[in-house]
Amino acid sequence: MIFIINSPIMWVNVNSIHVIIAPNSSGMDVLNIMNYLFMIYCKCLYFVFIYSFVWYNMSFLKCDKCGSNYSLEEDLMLCRNCNYPLMIQYDLDRIHEDFDFKRLSGRVRSIWRYFEFLPRIEDKFIVSLMEGLTPILDSNRIIDLFGLRGLKFKLEYLNPTGSLKDRGSTLLISWVNKLGVKSIADDSSGNAGISLSAYSAKAGINCTIYVPEHTPIDKIIQAISYGAKVVRVSGGRTETSKEIMSLWKMGKLYYASHNMSPFFLDGFKTFAYEVIEQLNGDLPDHIIFPTGGGSLFLGAYRGFMEAKAIGWINDIPKLHIVQPEACNPIVKAFERRLSYVEPIVEGETIAGGLRISNPPRGESILKALYDCKGFAVSVSEGEIVDGYIKLAKEGIFAEPTSATVIPALKRLLDLNVICKDEKVLLPITGFGLKDVKTAVKIFHGESQIK
Repeated sequence: MIFIINSPIMWVNVNSIHVIIAPNSSGMDVLNIMNYLFMIYCKCLYFVFIYSFVWYNMSFLKCDKCGSNYSLEEDLMLCRNCNYPLMIQYDLDRIHEDFDFKRLSGRVRSIWRYFEFLPRIEDKFIVSLMEGLTPILDSNRIIDLFGLRGLKFKLEYLNPTGSLKDRGSTLLISWVNKLGVKSIADDSSGNAGISLSAYSAKAGINCTIYVPEHTPIDKIIQAISYGAKVVRVSGGRTETSKEIMSLWKMGKLYYASHNMSPFFLDGFKTFAYEVIEQLNGDLPDHIIFPTGGGSLFLGAYRGFMEAKAIGWINDIPKLHIVQPEACNPIVKAFERRLSYVEPIVEGETIAGGLRISNPPRGESILKALYDCKGFAVSVSEGEIVDGYIKLAKEGIFAEPTSATVIPALKRLLDLNVICKDEKVLLPITGFGLKDVKTAVKIFHGESQIK
């Protein structure tokens, strides 16, 4: 850079500063000019810093209930004003400028291929087991049974730990890794605890999972195998959540909550991006989601909406929710057209992943459900078993939670919510080996061996 002001000349080099002074300049002139140029130089550095900060930090935390905003660096899960779980918001105009779906083919084969839509985390902190890009499979038998034009399954159980939860875990543990946190805790007796344990092991982070006292060992052995510490809590899931929340509020642990972390939620947006990419924009008319805490449903909704906002797609599918009759707080709120979810007393169900009596993001789930013209239905235990058997005849060994989508599809067809000339996608969220005891009961175990 060369500056010429009233004859004196200053040449600024990045590595050193050289001052060339014209012979007719006084000492005071030179001093004033140097001060002036130094001020300009500092302002330039300031604007470069601000521009870089905005460029690399296009995201911030936002409360979907009261609208309060926070920076990501505050590392919050709940809004300070209303105690509602936060979400991550992005500068979609910037993403629109930077993102080109034609360049996706050469990128890493994990959810991190969609990095423009995710919080900026440096590569050295990313903890990945190559999650995502789960295959989409055409139905051969159930499609004929229901007489549908098109029916596909997205096999989420082929994620590294056998469930959809890996989408959230890679993002949450990568963020925790960036912060330098050495030990985390969560409350889960199922897939989320298993997934967080695996990603913590990969990162060298200690993981403790709090579970209800009567949780069978086969439900948590996978988490134990990854080195997680399992703590049993007297009571059920409600009591377990209260216990870990109490410890968290006292500052005794880092609560990596799969139900409330905005980072865990954001990982599920990638489900939508994958559907768009894998189907080359030829989207299904309907997608049915097994829903407990609602991370997959809400994440997919947000993913589709962001893709629409930047012009990647023109419209989004109708997104529906299924819950077991034994634990269906979202369905009950939907049937009454409420804007909030009222807690219920959870009953027993073989769809254990859906036993969430009071989903933390209930208001956001309902808002999204109404916005995308979706529907919510309940299914009985007998219907879940029937769906489980039907999926097996498609060559899909799924856990009972995943099987709820089959009776839900029938119910939505009967209600004319879905028409037979439309296309449907069903996510299969967990692998059948996650719940062998139920499989033995349904298929009679050794009685089937000749």
